[in-house]
Amino acid sequence: MFVKGTLKKAGVFLTLAVLPFLFGYFLVSLILFSIVAFIMQFFRDPNRRVPHEKGVVVAPADGRVLKGQIDKIEIVEYDDPLMKHILKKGEKGVRISTFMSPFDVHVNRSPVSGKIVKTKHFSGKFKLAFKDAETETEKEKNLIVIDSEYGKIGVIQIAGFVARRIVQYVNVGDSVEIGERLGMIKFGSRVDLIVPYEKCKLMVKEGQKPKAAETIMAKMVIAN
Repeated sequence: MFVKGTLKKAGVFLTLAVLPFLFGYFLVSLILFSIVAFIMQFFRDPNRRVPHEKGVVVAPADGRVLKGQIDKIEIVEYDDPLMKHILKKGEKGVRISTFMSPFDVHVNRSPVSGKIVKTKHFSGKFKLAFKDAETETEKEKNLIVIDSEYGKIGVIQIAGFVARRIVQYVNVGDSVEIGERLGMIKFGSRVDLIVPYEKCKLMVKEGQKPKAAETIMAKMVIAN
């Protein structure tokens, strides 16, 4: 499968690539064929086998190729950037940051089933997606908050140095199922997953390469 509109774009470049080939302009044709290959590679959107066992939180982002990996796992609090939209005062969360290279699948998936209760886009400068600290508040990002049976779960799409557009597929009020598509970030990017600290048991570690909608990132304690 591919992102909507991909085959149309690829078809245009494929047509353009054939014409110079017929007239002997092989280098031009090769460049255009390479563009077609890149479009097909980048905008792929494969189906995934989503686990449906009780209490699981799945990866919102792919990180299978090159530098794509779980970059950082850390404890966050209400006063940290953007956390007031997800956590209550006094609460803690676990943030799992996954960096994606331009060669990874860039469609992002819902980590849990629930209802979209907040979305917010933050304009910013285009910083390297794997950098944080002093640049944390300067990057362009998109926040999606899901109200689930385990509490509020946050997904933050962060634009990288190459990325120029964050696309959101869902809106406030929408109900989503675990593994459902939330949006995508074009080219290099990072996705942060925030889950309640008190209720989660982490199932991954730094350096692991998750697969969106398939890798179980955490298991949640379910109240009786």
